Amino acid sequence: MTTTLTYSTFVALFGILGVLGLPAPLPQTSNTAAGVATGGGAGAYTCQGETKFTFGGVTLDCAPGTVCKDGACVASEGAGNVALVATDAASSPANSASAATGVPAASSASIPAAAASSAGGGGGGGSGDSTSAGTAVDNSDNSSGGDVSSASIGAAAAATGGAMSTATVASNDTSNSASSGSNTSTTSASSALGGSSASNSAANLPSSTAASSDSTTSSATSSGGGSGQTRFVGYWENYSNLGGVDVSQLDGMTHMILSFIDMTAWTTSVTGFAESSNGNFDVTTAKTIKGMKSDIKVTAALGGWALDGPIKLAADDRAGTTYKTFIDNAKAAVKNLDLDGLDLDWEFPTSAQQPAFVKMCKDLKKAIQEVKPDGILSVAIGSRFSQTGPTGAKDVDAMTSETFKELNDVVDMWNVMTYDFVNRYDTETGHQGGGKVVEDALAFYEKQGIDLSKVNIGFLNTAKYFDLEPNSGCSSDKPIGCKMGGQKFFEDAGGVDNGKSGWLRYNSELDKGLGETLSKINADKRSQSWLKKPDDSKTAFKDVLSHAWFDENQNVFWTWTSPDDNKQICEKYKSKVGGMMVWSMNQDDQGKAGGEHMKALAECVKG
Repeated sequence: MTTTLTYSTFVALFGILGVLGLPAPLPQTSNTAAGVATGGGAGAYTCQGETKFTFGGVTLDCAPGTVCKDGACVASEGAGNVALVATDAASSPANSASAATGVPAASSASIPAAAASSAGGGGGGGSGDSTSAGTAVDNSDNSSGGDVSSASIGAAAAATGGAMSTATVASNDTSNSASSGSNTSTTSASSALGGSSASNSAANLPSSTAASSDSTTSSATSSGGGSGQTRFVGYWENYSNLGGVDVSQLDGMTHMILSFIDMTAWTTSVTGFAESSNGNFDVTTAKTIKGMKSDIKVTAALGGWALDGPIKLAADDRAGTTYKTFIDNAKAAVKNLDLDGLDLDWEFPTSAQQPAFVKMCKDLKKAIQEVKPDGILSVAIGSRFSQTGPTGAKDVDAMTSETFKELNDVVDMWNVMTYDFVNRYDTETGHQGGGKVVEDALAFYEKQGIDLSKVNIGFLNTAKYFDLEPNSGCSSDKPIGCKMGGQKFFEDAGGVDNGKSGWLRYNSELDKGLGETLSKINADKRSQSWLKKPDDSKTAFKDVLSHAWFDENQNVFWTWTSPDDNKQICEKYKSKVGGMMVWSMNQDDQGKAGGEHMKALAECVKG
């Protein structure tokens, strides 16, 4: 029996604890119905009519402008499924997007990899707001080198003979013109990338297992922001970045983490891929971003909530071929995507998996530095150190003093997810992030022996909401400490989210691409509740640098941090930690240009 997807039912596919961001629904998927390991299980998806498909007993809508065919949502007109994957053989024109038609490249990942865009979770591969295939930069006249002002990066155009030959360049902002080839023109990739051509040839793949960490070196100096500047790390989340980014959003940014690499086959074969089909980035992305900001470091993330199945499979076989293949693929990714390093987002290793976690970090670092001697490794870790999930485990069970003793000289950045502190398992309203969450998380990790100079404090560009029962005891004057229903209220039988909690991105434009069901839910929450909240002075909790409000008319509890909260937290802690981190870019109120939350952090880290 299947159920029709609601907003939080979709979110439930990927979990809610400690996620980096909100799932991106309505993926464009490959022309092969595939299964993917998600935390030890496997799922397959099938078409249910022309516009729906089923995954794990849940029915989802295809993105607008696509139809379900052979177990995949594909463009209803044009060239069909496209996945730019470079193997040892040259990519053929048949597998490439047509720059003339502007048909969007479809994801080659199976549903969890394509749909979970939270760092949560995970990378997603498409939305109803598809990007033109091969769009490289917004300003086609910037072909003489130097920084470019805006980039819309994803499926580059036809790859023939092993080299990326062309990239579509829009003369205006046409990132959403996937169906209109007349709005685009073509130029060489070298022009789009500031004078350097972008090779799409597959690199020679490694054949040996990553060795022990004895030769691994710390890259602490290379992971900094230069000249004493506080680090500023921005996650590139696939769904939110389908329209590209403007250079203004990179102000103060020292690191960008492309999220997430498609690891669907990482534990079964060494994959000579040249792009992440579920992260909408390819071999041109790092070079393009560095053309916009020459001193930025570009890495990519492995895992994400519900996308870390291959990580867990590899960890369970750390003395065997599955683990070896995983590490080899990580090394190939650094080489093929021309990355400065990798980010490990395993959510979350258990206490029993602690030895595997430590080994994986060491071997990943060694693999990275075999490609780039100064390559960096970052690791995303949770902040819910006191709460337990349904299984009784905590997000931080593997974060022991022994862990940090082993890894402080290996890991270059610890991205602490100091947000999503309240979720649907809680029975009392509280702040999802802010000063108190940061203070308590840092105190926990400092006690465990973490090197605080390598810590990046995390911020969200979303607000969280929870529907409450009428007898919750909440009021607009007292939104904190009142009754929430917990798991029994926010989930149906079998642990399925029932649609009574979720995230709202500050960028309202992202509502449009969520598909019919999700778009309506988000639009209603925004118009009927969020936009009616009082001004900041009436929702601020200045002692903990956070905001909260209970909407008495809609019975909705909201929790978020304001730009001023973020800046004050940054100012308070930047001398104690190494930097700040945000999930994710383009989710702030000005979209590709960033917004007030991003600007507040940029001002702090540069000061």
